[in-house]
Amino acid sequence: MDKKELRRVLRRMSREDLTPEMREKASEHVCNMLAVHPRFRDAKNVGLYMALPDEPDVSSLIRQSEKEKNISVPRVIDEEIIRFYRLTGNTELCADNKFGIEEPGENEQTLVDPQELDLIVVPALCFDKKGYRLGRGKGYYDRFLALCPQAYKIGVTIGMMSVEELPGDPWDLPMHEVISGM
Repeated sequence: MDKKELRRVLRRMSREDLTPEMREKASEHVCNMLAVHPRFRDAKNVGLYMALPDEPDVSSLIRQSEKEKNISVPRVIDEEIIRFYRLTGNTELCADNKFGIEEPGENEQTLVDPQELDLIVVPALCFDKKGYRLGRGKGYYDRFLALCPQAYKIGVTIGMMSVEELPGDPWDLPMHEVISGM
């Protein structure tokens, strides 16, 4: 199966098989695993994300960690670029984009240099055994991750499907490890 077909199958599975209870349980598991992970505990500058409906919801981890860590989340800038912005006590998130996902506003004062991130948690539809991810097909994370080779990368997924090996592209970067909610 190629990437396009895998995405189609996983989106169908998410729509038809993923219940709110399953997502909540998977999200809780992912958040618990991250909260006790030594890399997360030791990291000062962490890139997280605001979840789409078929991704583990890490908002509880954001809330519990934002007082002791510099938590950043991505904003889609254009058809190719995401940038991460640090969440502050007064950061307003808005979902007025084509993905319907909450994002911080563009603010140069909270823009994060990719070289500053110690850890990035990356969502995906699925991962293979080597840590390569099947994302949404736009390449946002592929391009961003290339800018921060120093960051430890933990992939997270609901875990609807296990894949031995994904079809690869030269720009694909593997995660250091993967946490699956199921």
